[in-house]
Formats: sequence, C-alpha cells, structure tokens
Amino acid sequence: MMTPRGASLAALLFATALGCEGEAGRSRAGTTDLAVQHPDKGVWTQQTAWRAVEELRLGREAGAGPDVFGMPVALEVDAHGRLYVLDAQAGQVRVFAPDGGHVRSFGGQGAGPGEFSQPVGMALAGDGALWVVDPGNGRFSVFDTAGDLRATVPRPNGYSAYPWPGRFDRQGRLWDVAAGPAGIAGPPALVRMDPGTGVAERLSLPPFIPPQFTAERGPVRVSAPIPFSPALVWALDADGRVWSGVTDRYRFALHEAGGDTLRVVELAAAPVRVSDEERAAVPAELSWFTDQGGRVEPSRVPRHKPAFVSIRDDDLGWLWVRPSLPGGGQDSAFDVFDPEGRYHGRMPVPLPRNDNLPLVVRGDRIYAVGMSEAGVPQVVRLRIEGRGSRDRRQARFEPPVNLRPPE
Repeated sequence: MMTPRGASLAALLFATALGCEGEAGRSRAGTTDLAVQHPDKGVWTQQTAWRAVEELRLGREAGAGPDVFGMPVALEVDAHGRLYVLDAQAGQVRVFAPDGGHVRSFGGQGAGPGEFSQPVGMALAGDGALWVVDPGNGRFSVFDTAGDLRATVPRPNGYSAYPWPGRFDRQGRLWDVAAGPAGIAGPPALVRMDPGTGVAERLSLPPFIPPQFTAERGPVRVSAPIPFSPALVWALDADGRVWSGVTDRYRFALHEAGGDTLRVVELAAAPVRVSDEERAAVPAELSWFTDQGGRVEPSRVPRHKPAFVSIRDDDLGWLWVRPSLPGGGQDSAFDVFDPEGRYHGRMPVPLPRNDNLPLVVRGDRIYAVGMSEAGVPQVVRLRIEGRGSRDRRQARFEPPVNLRPPE
C-alpha cells in the first residue's frame, strides 16, 4: 500500500521509467531533453491574458427533444464548427450547427447495426468519419458526415474508460485503451491501431498504484481511492506521444509512447490546502465504501491537494492543465502552456471542477459539458477572448475531408 509520502518515490520511479536521468534530463538515446522550469507567474499581462466568455448553451431542463441530455459522455467538433454530442443514456449522437440548431441525430440503444450499448467516446478521423467507441457491443461504429453507418470495426477488449482518452493522431492511427497489468487499480495500457490494416500494438504507461482504502469482505476485496491523494495523470497528443506526471508535484513530461522522454515541464506552484469542510465531507463521499464494510481513516487523507488534476492538449498543440484550487467553489481554471512548454498563465473558466465531464478546445473555442442550477447536464461553448480566430496555417491538423457535403 502506497501512502501519500510514498508518492514522491513514485514520481522518481515514474521519471526513471520514462528514460530521465535526474533533473538534467537525458533520454536513453543520449539526446538532451528540453527542461522547462517556470515561476508561478506566466508571461501573460493583465492586457494579454486570455478570458473565457460563454456564448452558447444547449440543454433544456425538462421536456423532450435533441437538446435534452441524459448523460453526455463525449464531444467532438468538425471543421465546419458542427458539434457532436454523444449521449450514452439515449444511445445517440446528436449534431448541432454553430448557431446551436439541431442538424441530425443517429444511433440508438441496442445491438443492431449503428446502435450502441454503453458508448463511452468518439473521435473524428482525418477523412471526416466519426468513430464511436462501443464497449458494450465490442466494436467501433464508423459513421460518415451524414450520420450513415459506414463500417463496423471489432474492438476485442471490453475495457471501458470514462471519459474515453483515445483519439486519432496525425499519422491516422487510432489510439485506444485496454486493461493494464494492475487491472482497475493501475493505469490502462495504450492500444495503437492502424485502421487500414487492423494491426494493433499494445504499449504500457508507467506503473502507478494510487493510495487506497481497502476492506475485505470474505473473498472479495473492496477498495476506494483516498481523496486528494496523488495520481498518475496523462494525455495523448496529436503525434501519439504522451504527456504525463504524478500529481504530488507540479511536474510533467512529454515522452514517446513506451519510449524516451522528450521534454520536462515544472511549475513553481504553492501547495493548496485541503479545507476543514472538504475533509469533513470525505466520509459522506465514500459512504458507498463504508456501506460495504470499509473504514475511512481520516489521518490518511492528505493535508494538501494534488498540484494538478488533469492534462489535455488542443488542436494547436497548446496544453491545458487543470490545477487544484482552494476551497470547494464551483468555477474552475486552466493553466495554459504553449507547444514548447512555456507557461502563459492561469485562465478562469465558468465550468464545474469535474474532470469526468467532457471538454475539448478547438482554436479559440472551448466546448464542454456543464450543469444547470438544477443539476441537469448542458453543453456549453466558450469563446477565448485574446487568442483570436484560429489560423489554419498553424493548426496541427488539416481540416477533415468530408465524405459528403454538409447538409
């Protein structure tokens, strides 16, 4: 069992697994990594800092229709600015125009062609085809831009991750996840697939078992992660490389999947204390665990929160790192890094502090799932003031080629 103090050792093992040689950072191939260290203040000034402004919200709280969402688990945006929402409860993909108008819906609950059972994610391929991940039916369902089923591709592993962290890279390879060596207790394995040949390669993430409460119920072992403990967080970039780090410190690295470290980024960030109110709420949050005979030990809950909680990149290669914030407020924020790892600053966003809710950044827009005051899921589009409109000459992807003209 790893304690919070033991997480520092995990960070050292993590760096070693990536091919680092201490803070200087040399890869196994002998080339020097780029180590980027920052103070806690970025290069933005009050005048140049980006701001997130809500400009569209979809989702009625009652009634029926395509804008009433049950469980939106994934979002995608195509080159025309159309928004794809995968609603797992309805078993549908719903498509909306940039002005919020409903374009079409397709799919449905079931096992027939084009239907879904427990869908968890989706990704747009370079040709504009939409691949929907459907673990319940053991397949990917591939649709063209008119919503017609184009192909069904077997998915031999039944591993389900939410939100689904896969994607297509610039080489046209599809990245998926499967159960790792430690099962549900540890990180998943990466699966890199050539959609043309169906050939798949399995790659490993660095091993990390988060601190947990455990209980034995006869032959069954029940476990629950200890709130506010360090974790291994990671994300794939557009080139099929992995950004990842252990969150006991504000430090993460870019490395080839299963290979050498290319860059290390570190930010000088002040520790964020777990408040008395947050600590007092832990037993209620883990009531399902205590109901099964588990015991919550308050002394094992860390005094400080993880330095950061997630990493993601956008279509221009910038990094969006969600930091831990004081208290239990509603609005969140992102620390923004450019493709070279330079820290630009912290941008508040009027979105829930919940990394289980889908979020994507495309150019100067953020698309995310939020919640209404009544707790009903809604889809929100935010404009990033200060970033400017997307320059396609700098984009990491060419616009997808449509299989059919937009309708």
